[in-house]
Amino acid sequence: MRSERSLWVYPWDLHDLGVAETSARMGEIGINMFSLATSYHAGRFLQPGNPRRRIYFPEDGTVYYRPSPELWAGHEITPQMAKIVDIEGDYLAALIRQRDKGGPGVSCWTVCLHNTRLGMLHPSHVMRTAHGDPHLYGLCPSSDAVRSYLTTMIHEISHLYQPERIEMESPDFMGFSHGFHHEKDGLGLLPEDDFLLGVCFCTHCMTRAGTDGIPAKDARSVVVGLLDAAMTRELPHPQFADIITLGIEAFAGLPELHAYLQWRITSVTSLISEVKSATHPGTRLLLLDAEGSWTGGIDLPQLVPHLDGILHCAYFTPPDQIAPLMAQTRAVLGPDRTLIAGFQLFHPTVQDRSDLEARVGQAMHSADGVNFYNLGLVPRARLDWIRTAV
Repeated sequence: MRSERSLWVYPWDLHDLGVAETSARMGEIGINMFSLATSYHAGRFLQPGNPRRRIYFPEDGTVYYRPSPELWAGHEITPQMAKIVDIEGDYLAALIRQRDKGGPGVSCWTVCLHNTRLGMLHPSHVMRTAHGDPHLYGLCPSSDAVRSYLTTMIHEISHLYQPERIEMESPDFMGFSHGFHHEKDGLGLLPEDDFLLGVCFCTHCMTRAGTDGIPAKDARSVVVGLLDAAMTRELPHPQFADIITLGIEAFAGLPELHAYLQWRITSVTSLISEVKSATHPGTRLLLLDAEGSWTGGIDLPQLVPHLDGILHCAYFTPPDQIAPLMAQTRAVLGPDRTLIAGFQLFHPTVQDRSDLEARVGQAMHSADGVNFYNLGLVPRARLDWIRTAV
């Protein structure tokens, strides 16, 4: 397999810059694949790399391909095609046609369960705190309807378009800190509080965990007590050792909660196993991962048998820690699965051309390829940093 050097792209940028023109320019700097947003969330994007739309607000929770009505008949949760697919075209199909004529490869960058539009339409299938409050931006991976939605979407994309790979973003428990809109926190949340606010106790989780013999109600009561205490104190005060380092083992002294946190891993792992089974055998399934993903129920050793690879985003990793991080991920993956390193082109996270070159160089001791973020979100002149880096 050739080394994959991909650029994350949005369909509206391909429309404004042109597929052929963008492909030619990317070929000059060493890009041989596009990672196209295929299912995506809302946002406000400053786009110095797009000459027509300098600021853009994408539709929330839509897909950028044409779903098959027949395939989705009878599903409770269904995808909504973004309006610009009708107005501006199916750019996934356009990239596939270009690939089949010898152009760059195609990867489908697919946001899975982070979907506020669907959360608001289906509040009975979103994550809920120990107090029962909904996280409307995060569909729950324990819900049968949510699992059916995700497996069907991945099946459809992989069989209808047959891209080289699919990059799954957010197929797990979203957590609290990801953010929503005009977030406010006057408490001064500690990492442990933030984590506990993101532990889901919805009906689907409680039922599945109870069936598996997990003391879910007791775990919920423990979290309610911890959160109530945190919200009562005059000032924040940590109750646990460093959870960033220890992960769920920081809660080993609370056996009911510890058991529940371990169970969450099985919910995510079984979902990704189902997704893998639904994926076209010619399309590789990659997890878009980052440091701290344990908080969402991700356990890489358990997931690896159900994946073709990992796309590890080392956006904020100090350069001297990138090589050990990638080596650690490679050790978990083994030699036969794909490891891609993901980097931003954002300043000042990346200082300059030489900084990016150093980061990529460290990653490539273990990685098979690299992804760069993002075509429209940085000045076109900065894209030339990629040429030096690769």
